[in-house]
Amino acid sequence: MFKLIEKSRLWFLLSFAVISLGLVTMGLSALKHQSYLKFGIDFTGGSSLMFKLQDVTTSDLSIIESTRAALSSFNLEGSQIQITKESELIIKTVELSNEQRLAVVSELTKRLGSLELLEVDIIGPTIGAELKQKSLWIILAVSLLLLLYISMRFEWRYGLSALVAVLHDALIIISMAALFDIEINTAFVAALLTVLGYSINDTIVIFDRIREWLAKDEVFRNLDEALNSAVTSMFARSMHTSLTTLAVIGSLFVFGGTTIKTFCLVLLIGIISGTYSSLFIATPVLAVLFKRESHD
Repeated sequence: MFKLIEKSRLWFLLSFAVISLGLVTMGLSALKHQSYLKFGIDFTGGSSLMFKLQDVTTSDLSIIESTRAALSSFNLEGSQIQITKESELIIKTVELSNEQRLAVVSELTKRLGSLELLEVDIIGPTIGAELKQKSLWIILAVSLLLLLYISMRFEWRYGLSALVAVLHDALIIISMAALFDIEINTAFVAALLTVLGYSINDTIVIFDRIREWLAKDEVFRNLDEALNSAVTSMFARSMHTSLTTLAVIGSLFVFGGTTIKTFCLVLLIGIISGTYSSLFIATPVLAVLFKRESHD
Protein backbone atom coordinates (compact mmCIF):
# COMPACT_ATOMS: atom_id res chain seq x y z
CA MET A 1 0.00 0.00 0.00
CA PHE A 2 1.34 3.39 -1.02
CA LYS A 3 1.98 5.77 1.93
CA LEU A 4 0.53 8.83 0.21
CA ILE A 5 -0.99 10.78 3.09
CA GLU A 6 2.15 10.50 5.23
CA LYS A 7 4.12 12.28 2.46
CA SER A 8 1.62 15.08 1.91
CA ARG A 9 4.17 17.80 2.65
CA LEU A 10 6.42 16.49 -0.12
CA TRP A 11 3.63 16.63 -2.72
CA PHE A 12 2.64 20.13 -1.64
CA LEU A 13 6.28 21.26 -1.71
CA LEU A 14 6.81 19.97 -5.26
CA SER A 15 3.78 21.85 -6.55
CA PHE A 16 4.71 24.96 -4.60
CA ALA A 17 8.21 24.90 -6.12
CA VAL A 18 6.91 24.70 -9.70
CA ILE A 19 4.28 27.39 -9.19
CA SER A 20 6.75 29.67 -7.41
CA LEU A 21 9.25 29.28 -10.25
CA GLY A 22 6.54 30.20 -12.72
CA LEU A 23 5.52 33.26 -10.70
CA VAL A 24 9.13 34.43 -10.48
CA THR A 25 9.49 33.99 -14.25
CA MET A 26 6.32 36.00 -14.83
CA GLY A 27 7.63 38.75 -12.57
CA LEU A 28 10.94 38.93 -14.43
CA SER A 29 9.12 38.89 -17.77
CA ALA A 30 6.92 41.79 -16.66
CA LEU A 31 10.01 43.82 -15.78
CA LYS A 32 11.66 43.13 -19.15
CA HIS A 33 8.75 43.06 -21.60
CA GLN A 34 5.96 44.86 -19.72
CA SER A 35 3.92 41.64 -19.93
CA TYR A 36 4.03 38.75 -17.46
CA LEU A 37 2.89 36.21 -20.09
CA LYS A 38 3.26 35.90 -23.84
CA PHE A 39 -0.25 36.88 -24.94
CA GLY A 40 -1.27 36.21 -28.55
CA ILE A 41 -3.08 38.64 -30.82
CA ASP A 42 -6.41 37.28 -29.55
CA PHE A 43 -5.70 39.19 -26.33
CA THR A 44 -3.29 41.94 -27.39
CA GLY A 45 -4.74 42.88 -30.77
CA GLY A 46 -3.32 42.41 -34.26
CA SER A 47 -4.18 41.80 -37.90
CA SER A 48 -6.05 38.94 -39.54
CA LEU A 49 -5.66 38.36 -43.30
CA MET A 50 -7.82 35.96 -45.32
CA PHE A 51 -6.82 34.89 -48.84
CA LYS A 52 -8.44 32.70 -51.47
CA LEU A 53 -5.91 30.24 -52.86
CA GLN A 54 -6.00 29.99 -56.66
CA ASP A 55 -5.05 26.87 -58.66
CA VAL A 56 -3.93 24.88 -55.62
CA THR A 57 -1.64 22.02 -56.70
CA THR A 58 0.47 21.49 -53.58
CA SER A 59 -0.36 20.04 -50.18
CA ASP A 60 -1.58 22.12 -47.24
CA LEU A 61 1.67 21.44 -45.39
CA SER A 62 3.71 22.78 -48.30
CA ILE A 63 1.55 25.91 -48.48
CA ILE A 64 1.94 26.50 -44.73
CA GLU A 65 5.72 26.08 -44.94
CA SER A 66 5.92 28.50 -47.88
CA THR A 67 3.70 31.00 -46.06
CA ARG A 68 5.80 30.82 -42.90
CA ALA A 69 8.97 31.26 -44.96
CA ALA A 70 7.47 34.38 -46.58
CA LEU A 71 6.45 35.79 -43.20
CA SER A 72 9.91 35.13 -41.75
CA SER A 73 11.23 37.77 -44.15
CA PHE A 74 9.33 40.30 -42.02
CA ASN A 75 10.11 38.65 -38.65
CA LEU A 76 6.53 37.34 -38.49
CA GLU A 77 7.30 33.61 -38.41
CA GLY A 78 5.39 33.27 -35.11
CA SER A 79 2.09 34.14 -36.82
CA GLN A 80 -0.87 31.75 -36.79
CA ILE A 81 -1.51 30.12 -40.18
CA GLN A 82 -4.59 28.13 -41.10
CA ILE A 83 -6.01 26.62 -44.31
CA THR A 84 -9.74 25.93 -44.51
CA LYS A 85 -11.56 23.28 -46.54
CA GLU A 86 -12.64 26.03 -48.94
CA SER A 87 -8.97 26.65 -49.89
CA GLU A 88 -8.82 29.82 -47.83
CA LEU A 89 -5.56 30.89 -46.22
CA ILE A 90 -5.95 32.71 -42.88
CA ILE A 91 -3.02 34.51 -41.26
CA LYS A 92 -3.19 36.07 -37.79
CA THR A 93 -0.25 38.24 -36.88
CA VAL A 94 0.71 41.44 -35.08
CA GLU A 95 -0.89 44.66 -36.19
CA LEU A 96 0.45 45.71 -39.61
CA SER A 97 0.48 49.09 -41.29
CA ASN A 98 -0.83 49.45 -44.86
CA GLU A 99 2.73 49.40 -46.23
CA GLN A 100 3.64 46.28 -44.26
CA ARG A 101 0.44 44.53 -45.31
CA LEU A 102 1.10 45.27 -49.00
CA ALA A 103 4.66 43.99 -48.68
CA VAL A 104 3.44 40.76 -47.04
CA VAL A 105 0.83 40.22 -49.77
CA SER A 106 3.47 40.80 -52.44
CA GLU A 107 5.87 38.28 -50.89
CA LEU A 108 3.12 35.68 -50.48
CA THR A 109 2.11 36.12 -54.14
CA LYS A 110 5.70 35.44 -55.22
CA ARG A 111 5.85 32.22 -53.25
CA LEU A 112 2.30 30.89 -53.63
CA GLY A 113 1.21 32.28 -56.97
CA SER A 114 -2.10 34.05 -57.53
CA LEU A 115 -3.87 35.06 -54.34
CA GLU A 116 -7.12 36.89 -53.76
CA LEU A 117 -7.28 38.99 -50.62
CA LEU A 118 -10.78 38.38 -49.24
CA GLU A 119 -10.76 40.07 -45.87
CA VAL A 120 -8.60 42.16 -43.57
CA ASP A 121 -9.58 42.42 -39.90
CA ILE A 122 -7.93 44.47 -37.21
CA ILE A 123 -8.25 43.13 -33.67
CA GLY A 124 -7.92 46.19 -31.48
CA PRO A 125 -6.43 46.16 -27.96
CA THR A 126 -9.88 46.90 -26.51
CA ILE A 127 -11.35 43.73 -28.04
CA GLY A 128 -8.31 41.79 -26.86
CA ALA A 129 -8.75 43.04 -23.28
CA GLU A 130 -12.44 42.07 -23.42
CA LEU A 131 -11.55 38.54 -24.56
CA LYS A 132 -9.03 38.24 -21.75
CA GLN A 133 -11.61 39.32 -19.18
CA LYS A 134 -14.25 36.93 -20.54
CA SER A 135 -11.76 34.05 -20.44
CA LEU A 136 -11.05 34.72 -16.77
CA TRP A 137 -14.77 34.83 -15.98
CA ILE A 138 -15.31 31.54 -17.84
CA ILE A 139 -12.56 29.81 -15.84
CA LEU A 140 -13.97 31.22 -12.58
CA ALA A 141 -17.52 30.13 -13.46
CA VAL A 142 -16.36 26.61 -14.36
CA SER A 143 -14.48 26.30 -11.06
CA LEU A 144 -17.50 27.39 -9.00
CA LEU A 145 -19.85 25.05 -10.88
CA LEU A 146 -17.48 22.15 -10.28
CA LEU A 147 -17.37 23.02 -6.57
CA LEU A 148 -21.18 23.09 -6.41
CA TYR A 149 -21.58 19.81 -8.32
CA ILE A 150 -19.10 17.82 -6.25
CA SER A 151 -20.43 19.25 -2.99
CA MET A 152 -23.92 18.10 -3.98
CA ARG A 153 -22.75 14.65 -5.08
CA PHE A 154 -20.47 14.07 -2.08
CA GLU A 155 -20.13 16.81 0.56
CA TRP A 156 -18.43 20.19 0.93
CA ARG A 157 -15.05 18.76 1.96
CA TYR A 158 -14.82 16.76 -1.26
CA GLY A 159 -15.91 19.81 -3.25
CA LEU A 160 -13.31 22.08 -1.67
CA SER A 161 -10.56 19.48 -2.16
CA ALA A 162 -11.48 19.10 -5.84
CA LEU A 163 -11.48 22.89 -6.29
CA VAL A 164 -7.98 23.12 -4.80
CA ALA A 165 -6.83 20.44 -7.26
CA VAL A 166 -8.42 22.30 -10.19
CA LEU A 167 -6.80 25.60 -9.18
CA HIS A 168 -3.53 23.72 -8.77
CA ASP A 169 -3.75 22.48 -12.37
CA ALA A 170 -4.55 25.96 -13.68
CA LEU A 171 -1.59 27.46 -11.83
CA ILE A 172 0.77 24.70 -13.01
CA ILE A 173 -0.27 25.23 -16.64
CA ILE A 174 0.14 28.99 -16.39
CA SER A 175 3.52 28.54 -14.68
CA MET A 176 4.67 26.22 -17.46
CA ALA A 177 3.44 28.74 -20.04
CA ALA A 178 5.68 31.33 -18.40
CA LEU A 179 8.67 28.98 -18.15
CA PHE A 180 8.48 27.70 -21.73
CA ASP A 181 7.22 30.95 -23.31
CA ILE A 182 3.97 29.41 -24.55
CA GLU A 183 1.65 31.83 -26.30
CA ILE A 184 -1.61 32.57 -24.49
CA ASN A 185 -4.45 32.59 -27.04
CA THR A 186 -7.96 31.20 -27.42
CA ALA A 187 -6.54 27.73 -28.16
CA PHE A 188 -4.66 27.90 -24.84
CA VAL A 189 -7.86 28.78 -22.96
CA ALA A 190 -9.76 25.96 -24.72
CA ALA A 191 -7.04 23.47 -23.77
CA LEU A 192 -7.02 24.75 -20.19
CA LEU A 193 -10.77 24.21 -19.82
CA THR A 194 -10.43 20.74 -21.37
CA VAL A 195 -7.75 19.86 -18.84
CA LEU A 196 -9.87 21.05 -15.92
CA GLY A 197 -12.68 18.78 -17.07
CA TYR A 198 -10.30 15.85 -17.47
CA SER A 199 -8.76 16.42 -14.05
CA ILE A 200 -12.07 16.71 -12.23
CA ASN A 201 -13.29 13.48 -13.83
CA ASP A 202 -10.29 11.58 -12.49
CA THR A 203 -10.71 13.21 -9.07
CA ILE A 204 -14.38 12.22 -8.87
CA VAL A 205 -13.56 8.58 -9.62
CA ILE A 206 -10.95 8.55 -6.84
CA PHE A 207 -13.30 10.31 -4.41
CA ASP A 208 -15.97 7.71 -5.13
CA ARG A 209 -13.56 4.96 -4.15
CA ILE A 210 -12.53 6.90 -1.02
CA ARG A 211 -16.17 7.16 0.02
CA GLU A 212 -16.50 3.38 -0.34
CA TRP A 213 -13.49 2.80 1.90
CA LEU A 214 -14.65 5.29 4.52
CA ALA A 215 -18.04 3.55 4.64
CA LYS A 216 -16.34 0.49 6.16
CA ASP A 217 -16.33 0.77 9.93
CA GLU A 218 -13.09 -1.13 10.38
CA VAL A 219 -11.25 1.17 7.99
CA PHE A 220 -12.80 4.44 9.14
CA ARG A 221 -10.98 4.14 12.48
CA ASN A 222 -7.72 4.85 10.62
CA LEU A 223 -8.25 7.71 8.17
CA ASP A 224 -4.75 7.66 6.63
CA GLU A 225 -4.95 3.93 5.97
CA ALA A 226 -8.38 4.29 4.38
CA LEU A 227 -7.24 7.07 2.03
CA ASN A 228 -3.99 5.29 1.18
CA SER A 229 -5.87 2.09 0.36
CA ALA A 230 -8.39 3.91 -1.81
CA VAL A 231 -5.74 5.75 -3.82
CA THR A 232 -3.58 2.63 -4.16
CA SER A 233 -6.53 0.70 -5.59
CA MET A 234 -7.09 3.45 -8.20
CA PHE A 235 -3.45 4.19 -9.02
CA ALA A 236 -3.12 1.71 -11.90
CA ARG A 237 -6.43 2.83 -13.42
CA SER A 238 -5.42 6.52 -13.34
CA MET A 239 -1.98 5.86 -14.80
CA HIS A 240 -3.27 3.66 -17.62
CA THR A 241 -5.92 6.21 -18.59
CA SER A 242 -3.41 9.06 -18.55
CA LEU A 243 -0.74 7.19 -20.51
CA THR A 244 -3.12 6.19 -23.30
CA THR A 245 -4.41 9.77 -23.52
CA LEU A 246 -0.84 11.12 -23.54
CA ALA A 247 0.06 8.75 -26.38
CA VAL A 248 -2.73 10.10 -28.58
CA ILE A 249 -2.08 13.76 -27.81
CA GLY A 250 1.68 13.23 -28.14
CA SER A 251 1.14 11.86 -31.63
CA LEU A 252 -0.93 14.91 -32.54
CA PHE A 253 1.76 17.18 -31.14
CA VAL A 254 4.54 15.50 -33.14
CA PHE A 255 2.72 14.83 -36.41
CA GLY A 256 -0.04 17.44 -36.33
CA GLY A 257 0.04 20.88 -37.87
CA THR A 258 1.58 24.00 -36.40
CA THR A 259 -1.81 25.49 -35.58
CA ILE A 260 -2.65 22.77 -33.00
CA LYS A 261 0.76 22.50 -31.34
CA THR A 262 -0.06 25.00 -28.59
CA PHE A 263 -3.36 23.23 -27.91
CA CYS A 264 -1.65 19.81 -27.73
CA LEU A 265 1.25 21.08 -25.61
CA VAL A 266 -1.11 22.54 -23.01
CA LEU A 267 -3.07 19.28 -22.99
CA LEU A 268 0.13 17.29 -22.43
CA ILE A 269 1.14 19.48 -19.50
CA GLY A 270 -2.39 19.53 -18.13
CA ILE A 271 -2.95 15.77 -18.22
CA ILE A 272 0.29 15.15 -16.34
CA SER A 273 -0.63 17.84 -13.82
CA GLY A 274 -4.25 16.64 -13.61
CA THR A 275 -3.23 13.06 -12.88
CA TYR A 276 -0.76 14.28 -10.27
CA SER A 277 -3.29 16.56 -8.57
CA SER A 278 -6.01 13.90 -8.48
CA LEU A 279 -3.71 11.48 -6.69
CA PHE A 280 -1.32 13.66 -4.70
CA ILE A 281 -3.12 16.97 -4.08
CA ALA A 282 -6.88 16.39 -3.85
CA THR A 283 -6.66 13.39 -1.51
CA PRO A 284 -4.13 14.91 0.95
CA VAL A 285 -6.22 18.12 1.08
CA LEU A 286 -9.28 15.98 1.82
CA ALA A 287 -7.34 14.30 4.63
CA VAL A 288 -6.46 17.70 6.12
CA LEU A 289 -10.13 18.76 6.08
CA PHE A 290 -11.28 15.52 7.70
CA LYS A 291 -8.65 15.80 10.47
CA ARG A 292 -9.44 19.45 11.19
CA GLU A 293 -13.13 18.64 11.63
CA SER A 294 -12.34 15.73 13.94
CA HIS A 295 -10.12 18.00 16.06
CA ASP A 296 -12.83 20.65 16.23
